[in-house]
Amino acid sequence: MNTKKDFSGMLRMGNIIVYGFAICIIVCIVLISNIKNSEIFTLSATSNPQQVNQPDTSSSAQISRNEPGSLIQMQADSSVNIVTEAAVKLGVLSSVSRINQVATFLTANNQTGVFIFKPQSQPDKHIFSTSFELIRNDNSTLYASASFFPNQDAVYDTVEYVNQSCEELEKTTFKNLKRVGLIKKNIVVLDSGKVKVFLMPAGSGTVVIKKEVIQ
Repeated sequence: MNTKKDFSGMLRMGNIIVYGFAICIIVCIVLISNIKNSEIFTLSATSNPQQVNQPDTSSSAQISRNEPGSLIQMQADSSVNIVTEAAVKLGVLSSVSRINQVATFLTANNQTGVFIFKPQSQPDKHIFSTSFELIRNDNSTLYASASFFPNQDAVYDTVEYVNQSCEELEKTTFKNLKRVGLIKKNIVVLDSGKVKVFLMPAGSGTVVIKKEVIQ
């Protein structure tokens, strides 16, 4: 009996077993990771951006993939943000948490209608854009738009008319903001940190635009 040869064979066999076991562990880790990611991306968030739950398919957010856009009416006390639910039904999954975060922020305590620009193909790989009509408790109307990208970046704007001049607003409502200057001739830019405020003269009043880019 060649003891040295037998020992070498056993050593090779042991190495094969160890390598095989390591590969199995790696495969299991990858599979578990993929399952977790899939769960995150296929769930609709509730009013809490950090919490995700499966959307109620019986909701009023009826979306057709074949139409270029859809109008949706939302209730102020809706338990699930309909914009988030509509995004999930359209297949917009990678940015669903960001959609819920921004849509919930914009629609909070407002009567809301939203127009959704639906992606025509591969919805999870393209921009998802929305336009809102927001009606406050004092019955004033605010326009807002928000767009979302597959990498979780987002941008939103709010637009409203105020019956005061740009100069008056700078001295009162926005007196604590830093004046950046004029974009060209008439539109004033104010810096509020992440949010930028644009004041555009409109007759005797001002169109106030607020914009934030989220990355």
